[in-house]
Amino acid sequence: MNTAVKEDSISLNGARVLVLGRSEAVLEAVLGELTALGIDAQGTAEPEKATERYDARNYDLIALGRGLLGEAGQSLKAQFRERNADVRFLDTYAPFAVYEIATALECSYPPNVDLEPYLARIGSEGPVAPTLETLKELHERHPDAIPFEAIDVLLERGVDIAPDAVEDKLVHGRRGGYCFEHNGLFKRVLEAIGFHVEGLSARVRWNAAPGTAPQPYSHMALRVVVDNVPWLVDVGFGGCVLTTPLRMDTIEPQATSHETFRLIPFGPGMLLQMWIDEQWKPVYELSGEPRLEGDYEVANWYTAEHPDSHFRRNLMVARTTTEARYTLLNGRYTVRYSDGRTHREVLEADGIERVLADTFQLPVQPDWRPMIERAALLTER
Repeated sequence: MNTAVKEDSISLNGARVLVLGRSEAVLEAVLGELTALGIDAQGTAEPEKATERYDARNYDLIALGRGLLGEAGQSLKAQFRERNADVRFLDTYAPFAVYEIATALECSYPPNVDLEPYLARIGSEGPVAPTLETLKELHERHPDAIPFEAIDVLLERGVDIAPDAVEDKLVHGRRGGYCFEHNGLFKRVLEAIGFHVEGLSARVRWNAAPGTAPQPYSHMALRVVVDNVPWLVDVGFGGCVLTTPLRMDTIEPQATSHETFRLIPFGPGMLLQMWIDEQWKPVYELSGEPRLEGDYEVANWYTAEHPDSHFRRNLMVARTTTEARYTLLNGRYTVRYSDGRTHREVLEADGIERVLADTFQLPVQPDWRPMIERAALLTER
């Protein structure tokens, strides 16, 4: 398995970039900012003629606008690679294009993530490649191996979503995390393998009463494009986390190893629904446009620090295998088996500590005990 990551970087001053898009006005704005950064930038709004006009050997990076995501972009990349097999490509989005191009030129690429320890953590033996088969395997293994939890919030430690901090915690420290940690890590892993990944945000609607005021965008999910098909990927949604990617180009119901889901158009975005109790119930409302890391920093502050965040009041832990969903809400422990059976149990502090270690496979620390005892007291008997 080749998991090497390039460590070389390119200075912005004099870096050569070709930008391909569909709009002359947008292209003019992007090229103007790139030039102001000292980048030798050229571009065209007639991408179909780009390989005739531009030689891939003359560029450090070729950036393609979102209008070229899919078959058209893949064809262009293949033609450019015929002239320069080592040329780097970046699929970008106009509002983020200058930032993402500059970041790609300055930083190593693919993203610097240690793949082998991650794959060992989730029990994948590889090899890995940017295929649907790989995506499905990793998506199934991740929620089984790495639990959902926000214990650091209850311990007043906050949550650091910087890449190194997340990898140290979830991979090397064998802890769990919540959506920004899970999906942030998964995004970097997929990008390092070679997938095209976009971060999304979502308003959580799960268990909200009808007519409840819309919640802020406080959840992170991913959109992954494989063979020109967009897939919803989410390994960080607690007790009803997906166990497989869902196609985003259909409204048809999609069965998983547990529940059946569907995605329907909903305003500028989409609504994820789950079939349960003989009806479609809303899970979350997805944003229509990609998000940047800064968007998640703001949302992470809210979920970890704001007094109204439910993560500050309740112990919530989840793990999902192909056989069952295991959830813990304070002292209320539930197992929902994929065959429809359900087991429920109310636990005292010792029982909570036991399932944290045994079922959720967390490295329970002595200083967790006061938090565990508070969770037991909060449980409705």
